[in-house]
Amino acid sequence: MSVEAGPSTAKKTVGIVNIPNALSVARLFLGAAALWLIEADRYGWALVVFLIAAITDTLDGYVARLLDQATAFGRQLDPMIDKLLIASVLIFLVAEPESGVSAWMASVIVIRELVIQWLRSMMEGRGVAFGSKWAGKMKTVLQCAAIVASLLALSLGTGAPGWVSIARDGLLWAAVLLTIYSGIEYFVAAAPRLREGRPAS
Repeated sequence: MSVEAGPSTAKKTVGIVNIPNALSVARLFLGAAALWLIEADRYGWALVVFLIAAITDTLDGYVARLLDQATAFGRQLDPMIDKLLIASVLIFLVAEPESGVSAWMASVIVIRELVIQWLRSMMEGRGVAFGSKWAGKMKTVLQCAAIVASLLALSLGTGAPGWVSIARDGLLWAAVLLTIYSGIEYFVAAAPRLREGRPAS
């Protein structure tokens, strides 16, 4: 006599089309809107749209856990879109003289994000979950905060209080330093797995 698996024993399959991934994709479109607004010198509206995009970043992870819809695809999609959003906005801000964002700052952040995304894809391809670490999450928070401060300073223009520029510069430096640190932390964590796939010399 065969026994059918009940709901408690059946393995749940989660497709890639789900609410958390939809929120991640929505963030991509919000990022495109923010770029257009920056290009149009509508910094106040760009700030609002970027904040909404940052909120969806928090929501998709929470919803994925709440609905038990976490997937390997989502673990790669979410950080990839975060990187696209932050890198593209920073690149656009470099072109704004009063943004406080230097070309070297944007370069360091973009290079780190591309390298870590490649590393995450390598790990996921080997069946190893490679989610965000604490330093990586805080790095994203600081990067977003720095962008918000930069857009705020641009929107206020010459009437911006002195503390806005000081906060913007402090957040930018903190974001760059934590970006470098978290990149090193990811490499240290992935090194044993990378050595496993290396042929013996």
